[in-house]
Amino acid sequence: MATADEIRADIAAGAEAFRAAADGFSGDWEAGDDDNWSARAVAEHTLGAVGFFAGTVANAMDARAAEKTAAELASPADVGPALDAGLEVLNRVFRYVEDRDMVKPVERPESMDWDATIGACMVRAGTHFTEHADSINERSS
Repeated sequence: MATADEIRADIAAGAEAFRAAADGFSGDWEAGDDDNWSARAVAEHTLGAVGFFAGTVANAMDARAAEKTAAELASPADVGPALDAGLEVLNRVFRYVEDRDMVKPVERPESMDWDATIGACMVRAGTHFTEHADSINERSS
């Protein structure tokens, strides 16, 4: 497994890809349906999940609970400030993770397909950004 520092760098890169996707978005921010989310719904889901990832790791580390990170993103311009706020929440937790913590167990829904460890949760936080950056790019005209 990658080191905690390497994973933090991957998360930062994923977050920047997500920011770039929102900054470069052109098209109908609201276009979508139940089967194919709008770019707005994708962005709101992604930023809301930041609090889940931070909270999952905080719980496993016996740290103070992470704040919620949900945001209403009326336009792509709202993503940057909300992302910055979400990353502050995430980094307040993840910066304390050391390599030896990576294998500690976390509690997460059984439906999630990543290992129930701090390291896997951190990796998923990063891949979640890149996955949904791609989703937003696909919806851009």
